Amino acid sequence: MGNVKKTVGLVCLGALCVLMIVLGVRTAGYVQLTREEAATTPTAEPVGGNVMVVTPDPHAPTAEPVLKNGAQGDDVINLQSRLKTLGYYSGEIDGQFGNATREAVMLFQYQNGLDTDGVVGSETRALLFSADAQMFVATPTPAPTNTPVPLANQPWNVHGMPLLVNKEHPLPDGYQCAELVNMTQYCDKNVVKIKANGIEGERTAVDALMTMLRAAEDEGIDHWQVSAGWRSVSYQQTLLDKKTAEYRKQGLSASKALSAALKTVAEPGTSEHHTGLAFDITVPGVSFKGTKQSNWISQHCWEYGFILRYTEEKEAITGFSAEAWHFRYVGEGHSLKMRDENLCLEEYIEKYGKL
Repeated sequence: MGNVKKTVGLVCLGALCVLMIVLGVRTAGYVQLTREEAATTPTAEPVGGNVMVVTPDPHAPTAEPVLKNGAQGDDVINLQSRLKTLGYYSGEIDGQFGNATREAVMLFQYQNGLDTDGVVGSETRALLFSADAQMFVATPTPAPTNTPVPLANQPWNVHGMPLLVNKEHPLPDGYQCAELVNMTQYCDKNVVKIKANGIEGERTAVDALMTMLRAAEDEGIDHWQVSAGWRSVSYQQTLLDKKTAEYRKQGLSASKALSAALKTVAEPGTSEHHTGLAFDITVPGVSFKGTKQSNWISQHCWEYGFILRYTEEKEAITGFSAEAWHFRYVGEGHSLKMRDENLCLEEYIEKYGKL
């Protein structure tokens, strides 16, 4: 009996020893793992009282900010400086990402084969600040051939008549808009959507536009969008170059591609958008022609000083294909007379004005 008890005791003692060895190995492994994690984990350092500050990992990657209209600060200053060095930007280096900076970015993107969205993301930034960035190459723009017109208090009124800007009558030398306003900030977003930040227009024309769209809303016609307003000459050149390139990809020769592009995109210096009085009015997400909005505004725009500038009936006179979305502000007195006599702007100036 005594031998049995002794044997049982030895077995229990042996099992206990094995258990202690296993636990020891696991504990050692846990301690080693904890030490390795601690070596790669940011440490917390006390800063006065019980407040703890985590020391950041110096090897963690930092994301470059996306720069777009409305941005400001040192990153924008560096952007403007680089664009000026490459010849794309001629404005003031002020750290404010406005319309001029956006246009410079779009010019850079277009001439360097990037998507022309006017936003400085990782792809645009990488190329812009690299040795592969191409210098700006200007496309010659024909100089205006008409005599500069004296500017009145309202520069779009010439001898009491609306300013005519087309292929034969480029924008007058020295022309300056009276007062451009940022439509995103100025217009009631509950009435109209401004498609892109930075779209601008003459205050007088924008006020008339808002009055017209509020009247439409009162009649149950809403969901409006402004897709374009004032354009600089340089930006107009970008649009023309882009459209010409599209036709070139279809196999047209350089001359034929340019001729085709000029049917829908005005030559720089000859676009009504330079005046700040022309707006492309659309509906988000759908083709504008034939919508209830298109029908309403084509019937009522005249009552608010606007004209539907390019129609199928007048294509031979205006030189442009019909555009159901392009409206030009001329003032109520002129617009109503043009409607009543079925005159486009060229015919109206020829009949009643002097150039």
